[in-house]
Amino acid sequence: MDRNEVLSQFVSLTNCSDNEASFYLEAANYDLDRAVAMFYDQAPQALQHRSTAAATHRLPQAVAPPQSAAHRPRRQRRGLLQRLVQFPLMALGAGVKVIVEVVRFGYSCTTSIGSRVLPQSITQTLQGATQMLLQGNQYEDPPQSAATFKQMLQQRYDAICPDFLETSWQDAAVQAHRQYKFLFIYLHSPDHEDTDQFCRQTLCDPDFVHYVNSTFLCWGGDIRKSDPFTFSSQLHVAHYPYVALLSGSNERTKQVASSEGLATPSDIIQMLQPAVEEHGAQFVADQADHNERQLNRRLREEQDAEYQRSLLADQEREKQRLAERAAQEEQQRAAQQAQDAERAEQEAVKKKTIDLASALQQRKASKTAGLQVEPPAGSPNTAAIRIRLPDGSTAQRRFLADQPLQVVYDFVDSLEQLTSMTYSLATTFPKVIYGPDKLQQTISQLNLAPQAAMLVQPHDDD
Repeated sequence: MDRNEVLSQFVSLTNCSDNEASFYLEAANYDLDRAVAMFYDQAPQALQHRSTAAATHRLPQAVAPPQSAAHRPRRQRRGLLQRLVQFPLMALGAGVKVIVEVVRFGYSCTTSIGSRVLPQSITQTLQGATQMLLQGNQYEDPPQSAATFKQMLQQRYDAICPDFLETSWQDAAVQAHRQYKFLFIYLHSPDHEDTDQFCRQTLCDPDFVHYVNSTFLCWGGDIRKSDPFTFSSQLHVAHYPYVALLSGSNERTKQVASSEGLATPSDIIQMLQPAVEEHGAQFVADQADHNERQLNRRLREEQDAEYQRSLLADQEREKQRLAERAAQEEQQRAAQQAQDAERAEQEAVKKKTIDLASALQQRKASKTAGLQVEPPAGSPNTAAIRIRLPDGSTAQRRFLADQPLQVVYDFVDSLEQLTSMTYSLATTFPKVIYGPDKLQQTISQLNLAPQAAMLVQPHDDD
């Protein structure tokens, strides 16, 4: 039968968790009958502390038990029925108090009389169990208990002791597993006759302390406290002082060496060294695997980082390329718009020129057709007017002095040399501009008879 089947049978028989089952089976070397017996021997303590992290004897996270039906809120019913139900419960509570006082008295008797009659190992076990029973449901913080124990050793023996971790033994086992180290355990029984000598000559020996601190992680506790007492009960420790060496591999913790009773530093070291040599290779292999996984993880992270950098560089280059392309397209679009605007302007100028020429041609034809016959030379009451055009050419014609200035404009409109649609006629001496307001005045009224010289002044809009 393989270990998984043994584990399943243990769980089905005890209705405990897989982690609890693994601890008991490992302690019993996977002997199912022995592990079940061990579990039921410790059932009161397990039930007492199951709701706290202190009773967790494996390395998992504490899981709060589901709320039982007894603890679920119920609607209280008032009246006679409630009193009838409460009465026997009150009587039962009073009986429990009586039993506790009886046990307390028995504990006092055991301390005073039992130590003289019973063997000391049995007396210590009874005292520890009685203290646990008297503690009831009071929970003692394992880290605080460990710190108090370490401080007590230093003050009592005025010496350097092993650097015990100030935490529960489960957390200490987790730290040892994470650091790939053995966990050195010391269980302290202050009432044992060999404890004081062991602490002074062995536990606080400078060479022994240096060896233990440099080789292992250390944890210790007073078995009168709940956490060390539970641990000692699980291992069925019967003699003190007690030291053990725990090895953790693949998240499983097992005892690889132990010593019960008085021992010298050299005896303890000789007991520990073979276990270190035998099981230390597994730590080396586990750490090598861990380092390899860490290296592979770092390589993957570096590869991912390099890929991200390369991706960002490609994205930046693509962004720059798109920006350059957009700028180039914008330049081309601006150049095209400039060309289109220039072309449109040229076409507009061309069209304007054509329209101007057409308009000039139509006006010339109309004005030429409407001109009256020029008076003969020497005719009285005439005015000879010479017109100078913008291109420098001149034209001259005789007009009747009583004709309006409009006829002079009509004559200028009929000239081929004229290239402006709008203009004004002016004289230089005196300087007078003959605009639209003088068109209906006669030539003589404008002092242009008998002769005058006029200029054509084109307007800017042409």
